[in-house]
Amino acid sequence: MKMDSLPYQMFTTSEIRNIERFHATTSGGDCYDLMRLAGRALVNEIKRRAPHSKLVWIFVGGGNNGGDGYAAASELIGQGLGVRVFASGAPHENSEARRACGDFISKGGIVETLLPEKSDPRPDVIIDALLGTGVRSSPRPPIDEWIMFINSSRAQVISADIPSGLNADTGCAMGECVRADSTVCMLALKPGLFTGEAVDYCGQVVCDPLGIDIKAFSDRKLTGGLPLTRQSYTDILPDLPQRLRSCNKGDNGKVLIIAGGRGMGGAAAIAGTGALRAGAGLVKVACDPSNVQMLCSIHPELMTVDFNDDEAVKKALAWCDTVAIGPGLSVRQRSEDLVHMVLSSGRDCVFDADALNILSQGQREARTNRIITPHPAEAARLLGCTVQEIEQDRLTAARQLQSVYGGVVLLKGAGTVIADGRGVTVISGGSPALASGGMGDLLTGIIAALCAGELTQKQAAVFGACIHARAGEIAEGEYGAAGTLPTDLEESIRRLVNGRAVI
Repeated sequence: MKMDSLPYQMFTTSEIRNIERFHATTSGGDCYDLMRLAGRALVNEIKRRAPHSKLVWIFVGGGNNGGDGYAAASELIGQGLGVRVFASGAPHENSEARRACGDFISKGGIVETLLPEKSDPRPDVIIDALLGTGVRSSPRPPIDEWIMFINSSRAQVISADIPSGLNADTGCAMGECVRADSTVCMLALKPGLFTGEAVDYCGQVVCDPLGIDIKAFSDRKLTGGLPLTRQSYTDILPDLPQRLRSCNKGDNGKVLIIAGGRGMGGAAAIAGTGALRAGAGLVKVACDPSNVQMLCSIHPELMTVDFNDDEAVKKALAWCDTVAIGPGLSVRQRSEDLVHMVLSSGRDCVFDADALNILSQGQREARTNRIITPHPAEAARLLGCTVQEIEQDRLTAARQLQSVYGGVVLLKGAGTVIADGRGVTVISGGSPALASGGMGDLLTGIIAALCAGELTQKQAAVFGACIHARAGEIAEGEYGAAGTLPTDLEESIRRLVNGRAVI
């Protein structure tokens, strides 16, 4: 299953446990039936990734994640493949994992308790079934040593449910963590597979619902919290806005961008470019007058306003459908005045960069008509905490930001998180090609253009992030991850907004 064909919904680990219990109660089955199906899913992934495998090593822990590994080992024996199982500890008493271990042994399997010797024949595939979704602290010895051993191998590594050492709810590596080539997520997707450090550890994510209709649980009280979803560019394709043949520029949204202090005109130009290429009919930039010539030389389509002129700015605010403020603005009294003017205008707005830094200095008023787009350092300033605290639980950080500042929150980073008070969406996809200066300014312009059109603020944030992420993937695929500039994405954005996906 490719990334873009993954289920839309995600569930926390506590919600998954509730679903498992509910299934066992209502179906008359037990969790062991699910464990056997999980073992089969792991074997299917071996066949998909390495169809000519002759030898498989399986590393198991004492919990039910280890049970999935034992179930896979039994399946492999039944198919005549070579398999060795290495256990970091005995399965828990009276557990499904103990039962799976017994089945494996009854088929002639041997459970080894020491790491392989360096002289042993190397496997084609390693299954990581050491630790499951209950990880909340750094792996203890000897499991940390076993994780390092797995990471030093040259075999294909497939993790059962989640790479060992990764927090399934937050995407935070708790210490040593398996770097998988693929992760077979059992039953339902977990949010920690798609955000933060997870993108460096999970490899390709596939999902097997183990025969359960997970969609049936989406509206049940079993799930408790706000809906969790994931989206990629492919998911939004059917809902991208389509232009009528009769439309004119005024029908396609008027965007005002307040950005570009002295010496920072590039930020305004990049944001303006994003808005133009994302389909805004008209884009006006309020900036320092020293930047006007440069803006006109880059894109003569950008109209300009002196952001030191109160009357001109007020007229521009009355004219626009959406205003974006912050890129390259600097933090000074004039910038604070401009932020106040935007808030007083009542216009839908996108706050980024220095506008967020100004908010962090005391204007903690919740707004329903605002999208804020902080990166982790800006988010930390907005919440008065450390960047490390933000990155340890990005989903909670996005929820907290939304509860304080209202509207829609887009927390940038690997696996962008978007919260609007009614649900949380994680953007799957993206590329390290986006890790360069000005990429956030480009995203601000894209979102402002989409917001000025027919989309809601939540849709504009989600669609903009998906388009931005896919544009980064296209750039990486063509040129590699390093050296990509925001302006390099211009043509890709144009194609993607029009539904012309290229990758």
